[in-house]
Amino acid sequence: MRRDTRFPRPDRLALEQSLPPGSLSHPQSYGVWSVFLQCDDPSDVAHKFRSYRDSNLCTIPREQLRAMRDTLILGMRESNKASAKPLKEKQKGRHYADYDKEWVEKPRNGA
Repeated sequence: MRRDTRFPRPDRLALEQSLPPGSLSHPQSYGVWSVFLQCDDPSDVAHKFRSYRDSNLCTIPREQLRAMRDTLILGMRESNKASAKPLKEKQKGRHYADYDKEWVEKPRNGA
C-alpha cells in the first residue's frame, strides 16, 4: 500500500463503534472487515463489497455487508475532508481524460 494514495481514516476502534450493533457477529464478518480496512480508497472498498456480495461463498447478510461498506466509506470521506491535503477520489471503471494535465490532448473544437 502506498501511503501517498491511501485515504485517511479514523482508527479501527472508532470505526467499529460506529457500526450498527451485531454487524460483526457473523463468523465471516471479521475477515471481510479486515479486508475492507486494507483498501486504499472508497472506490476500492465498493469494489470489494461488490465482489463479496456477488460471491456464493460469502454468507454474511447483505444488510451487514452494506453497513460495513457505508461506515468505512463515510469515515474515509470525512477524514479526507478534514485533512490538510485532501485526495481526489478515483472511480474505478471510469476512463476519462484528465484535462488538467499537460500531456493529455484536448478535443478539437472546429474543422
